Amino acid sequence: GCGGATQTEVTMAKKAILEVLESTIGRYVSNLDAESLNVAVWSGKIELQSLQLDIDAVNNELSRRAHEAPNLASPFRVCAGQFDSVQLDVPWARLSSRPVIFRAKGLYVHTEPHDFLSEDRTYANRWGTKVKSKKDKRPKNVDGERQQSIARAEESRKRASAVRMAWDGDEEEDGNDKATDSSTFTSRLVRRIIENLQVEVNDVHIAVKGYGCAAGLILGSLSLSTTDSSGNRTFVDRKTNVKNPASSFLFKELRISGLGIYLQHDRVTQNTTRGSTMQNAEYLLEPLSFQARLRQSDLDRCVDFPKYLIHSKLSSLSIQLTRD
Repeated sequence: GCGGATQTEVTMAKKAILEVLESTIGRYVSNLDAESLNVAVWSGKIELQSLQLDIDAVNNELSRRAHEAPNLASPFRVCAGQFDSVQLDVPWARLSSRPVIFRAKGLYVHTEPHDFLSEDRTYANRWGTKVKSKKDKRPKNVDGERQQSIARAEESRKRASAVRMAWDGDEEEDGNDKATDSSTFTSRLVRRIIENLQVEVNDVHIAVKGYGCAAGLILGSLSLSTTDSSGNRTFVDRKTNVKNPASSFLFKELRISGLGIYLQHDRVTQNTTRGSTMQNAEYLLEPLSFQARLRQSDLDRCVDFPKYLIHSKLSSLSIQLTRD
């Protein structure tokens, strides 16, 4: 068994991860091999290299959302984008003692200002439906789009509800029924995976270019991990129905390095790539480092201590504004 899990439970977990990857990365990446992804998920070692964003898919999704919620319309469209690598390590045989690790490196996205609501064209959404732009006061298929939106929202609600049920399942009283025991174990497995998930992101560059100038955000590295009370990385296996306050705490640490915002003239950044060192950048926010530690309690009533406690450390903050 995989850390005490039955083969059925592991199979369900693998199918769930595959579904999540296919509905996120798979939907917006143009050169993803679905068969290779399937094999990788079942092996527990997922490594995706040199991924190219599907620009049409991303912009069609942004356009669809803009027409559904005009007040939340994105002011930018994507012109280019790629990942150097995406990795997901799932230790199926040791889920009870080792964390799931997500790593992403070398994300570069080039965007430009764009008004999706003023488009005078017909585009195909991800279901293949032809949708007219907002300039038509009432698109012919607006009712169908609305029904599809409601259906997607309901599906998302059911998935979120299922996750919450799995998360909270171990709060119920223990029983002798095998189905109850299986449900309790599954809920603890889900909770253990989520609480010990490690995230590592490196080398991110998001650029906005247009109107003779450019701006962007860069990130050197970001890591999120589970720690003990002293800040040392550890693996935790907790229960939610504890009475002891000390046993109810979950500790997390967030580290960010090289986070900055820059401004440049378009002539300087015309050939900017994801690997640019930004040597000629005029920084609005100088690259900074940031560290935060979170302590969370599972107790419903926290009288003598806060439910959430955050300690943050920012060594320096430099903001520059100049006028030519």
